[in-house]
Amino acid sequence: MADAFDDEARSGVEEVDDPVRTTILDTTYTLLIDKGYTEVTTDDIAAAARVSKATIYRYWRTKQELVVAAARMHFGAADAPDLGSFADEIRWILEHRLEDYREPGTLRLVGSLVGAATTDSQLQTLFTEWVEQLSRAIRRVVQRGIARGDVRPEVDLLALETLVAGIVARTVVAQHSFSLATVERIVDLISQAAGPPAAE
Repeated sequence: MADAFDDEARSGVEEVDDPVRTTILDTTYTLLIDKGYTEVTTDDIAAAARVSKATIYRYWRTKQELVVAAARMHFGAADAPDLGSFADEIRWILEHRLEDYREPGTLRLVGSLVGAATTDSQLQTLFTEWVEQLSRAIRRVVQRGIARGDVRPEVDLLALETLVAGIVARTVVAQHSFSLATVERIVDLISQAAGPPAAE
């Protein structure tokens, strides 16, 4: 399946340094933080960004595509660099994703998107792909760990991916992010569970 977020402007212009596009995305994100997903309309966004609705639809076909694009621009990338250690890369993913959620209003926004996705099929499709980005990032880290030898080859990849993604999801449900100390303890537990048995 094509990545809906790498292809977020399929119906229009996709210029990273386009000031109009950036203004629309920034305005959308600010309105979402202030009002929540269901209360923000494309009319609101157009008025606040001082553009026409036609201009918005040159870049994104629907409000849902625009909302996810705005959230994606403000959240950090999920892909961990190759740090030479499974533990370091899992820590990187958790710390960067949870750092995003520490910004004021962000947890409430993500929670509202999750809630809206249960009844909005288009948003659900886009949101599911957004979540899958994190899953793919975790899978890559596990696969690198297996190749290096600091993750057992027989480890249950789906279970491990679900565990890490679930930690991130819990912050949304609880509306409260973990401390860095707790993240460190979680990383230790995951590393011990996924790593090769200690030499006797």
